[in-house]
Amino acid sequence: MDESSFDNLVTGLYRAATGAQSWRVLLQDLQRSFGARSAVLHTIDMSQNGRLVSMAHGHDDPKLQDAVLTYVRDWHLHDPRKGRFLTLGPSAVGRWLHCSDAFDERFVQRNAFYQHFLLGYGVRYNASIGLQVTDSIVTALAIEIPAEHGPMTAEERHWAERLSLHLQEALRANERVRRITAQALAGHQLLAAFSYPMWLLDSDRFVFHANPAAEAEAERERGVAVSASRLTLRGSRADRDLGETLVSLASQGHGARRVIDARSTTAEPPAWLHLVNVQPEQVLGAFGERPMVLATLFTPDQGRALDPHALADVFGLTPTQARVAVLLADGLTAAEVAQQLGCEPSTVRTHIRQVLTKLGARRLADAVRLLRQGEALWAQAGVRT
Repeated sequence: MDESSFDNLVTGLYRAATGAQSWRVLLQDLQRSFGARSAVLHTIDMSQNGRLVSMAHGHDDPKLQDAVLTYVRDWHLHDPRKGRFLTLGPSAVGRWLHCSDAFDERFVQRNAFYQHFLLGYGVRYNASIGLQVTDSIVTALAIEIPAEHGPMTAEERHWAERLSLHLQEALRANERVRRITAQALAGHQLLAAFSYPMWLLDSDRFVFHANPAAEAEAERERGVAVSASRLTLRGSRADRDLGETLVSLASQGHGARRVIDARSTTAEPPAWLHLVNVQPEQVLGAFGERPMVLATLFTPDQGRALDPHALADVFGLTPTQARVAVLLADGLTAAEVAQQLGCEPSTVRTHIRQVLTKLGARRLADAVRLLRQGEALWAQAGVRT
């Protein structure tokens, strides 16, 4: 690396922090500059024993994308490098930690994380730095290095130290930009009218907006919480699914959607979190100038089980299909539905076929019975999405 390439990295860092380019581009540049296999930003909540709340990576290699999800799902709890950081506590914040300084070859050969996770993705060495973003949120930059490169050289450590000074300011600037962006917008007024808890998030779980129902839900301290402006689910499995899904949705287009089971255990009443990707240019900028995920929590106790909006979101029905489903459950025939909607019976029959498919029912009578069962319908929602 030379001064020119270092200056380019710093410029990219502040561009990413202010939303002028994606973090992915910056992380790709970091990979190339340090000869790394990957560069990853981990954000953890120190108030929740180092719970991983988000990750960002710069690679497009499907194998390494799989590594990120596998790490989130299974391996971050077994990462001795993260364990070292948490053990060191506040003294570890703000300084680079190099795995080669703490874990020798004998340890590596016996450690499951190195042998069963890192080895599978061509990674051996790691250099990371954790930086305080808020009172409880720490973001760590991890440079994952292949064995053939060896640990960071003295020169590379010098550049890393210089970069960390800018990284600290950029991450704090990013947090400030998020909070400014979270001010009231037209879309926020639209969400206020809904009785369902609704949050606007980014892929890092940062809550840009919560409607009144969402704020009330968080105060109840049931299955959903907001910590350091990040949305979390109290069940470890549900929270892990939320993190994985947000990472997955970030790479998809407008309207991409997923439904996850938000319960801590299957013994609890049904609770489904519907996530949909919202791109600013597709929604007239109503929710701001950056991509968002609209998260909506659906539970049977929120109102009528056959609310058309809930049916549409959780089961993937169009607004018309949802309306048809509700009218059928109310006892109307196909001809009566057509009369009420002002369309041809053949149109209604087409919609009915789609409703049957999306509810997983073979006959109309089965669909009507399922719709009328209320909570039983929601208990099977995840199976049908």
